[in-house]
Amino acid sequence: MTARPRSPAVPREVIRLSRYAQLELYLTKYARGELGLVLLLGRHGTGKSESVRQALAAPTKTETAADTATQGALIVEGHMQPFGLYSQLWEYRDQPVVLDDLDRLYADPDCVRLLKPLCNTLRKKRLHWLTNLTINDGALPPTFTTTSNVILIANEWKSLNPNVRALEDRAIILHFCPSNEEVHRKVAQWFDDQEVYHFLGKLLPAIPAVSMRHYCKGSQLRRAGFGDWRNSLLQMIISDHRVACVMSVLYDPELHSKQQRVERFAATTGASRATYFRIKAKLTGAL
Repeated sequence: MTARPRSPAVPREVIRLSRYAQLELYLTKYARGELGLVLLLGRHGTGKSESVRQALAAPTKTETAADTATQGALIVEGHMQPFGLYSQLWEYRDQPVVLDDLDRLYADPDCVRLLKPLCNTLRKKRLHWLTNLTINDGALPPTFTTTSNVILIANEWKSLNPNVRALEDRAIILHFCPSNEEVHRKVAQWFDDQEVYHFLGKLLPAIPAVSMRHYCKGSQLRRAGFGDWRNSLLQMIISDHRVACVMSVLYDPELHSKQQRVERFAATTGASRATYFRIKAKLTGAL
């Protein structure tokens, strides 16, 4: 009833991973410095970034965050001004570097100028920032070497940019694509809303691609007191709102009869009784 989305295009030389245990093995090797440059690809909502943080056991460091992060790893989420990135690479020199949201970083030519040598496969990499900001400021050198190993995180691969294409020859590329059931098992390790957890668990076969964010959003709606949180949650997940409504009424514990479910469906969607049973019949094979 609901087609699973096609996986985004990935480079040819890629290691495909479907289980969190496999991903954690590679990330552990990266955290130990045994892998110099890693490109981690995969659909959103599977916990890629959090898995990297856990492997490094380091806090996030962003341009706007308070300067309270401990030394150990530099984690840059989204866009950072080039000079700010240079100064952070100096501060965290020889430490692991995580660049989350590769596309936005490579959209800035000045960031590209920094990232190209940083992502070199040489053990020691030399970075430059030859402007008055560094030449006249003894606190930040205009050039320095670093042995930082780098991991780049992206939801999909876009190789139109020649600077990005160059990474294909340098990086160990991981494509993480876990099943709905694998994501569900991983969520169980930290999610504390059993009502939402079991609701989504029953519907996994009919959900195109479950996201960890779906669990969090469902819990927010339920805890906020929305009686129709199931229907609201499924509307976020299923593009056809009538299909989402049928799925929600089928598993709503407050509806005890077929007639109540049909009436709720009709009142919510404005569709007919016949539409309800037609959709329900198609869902039967998936659920």
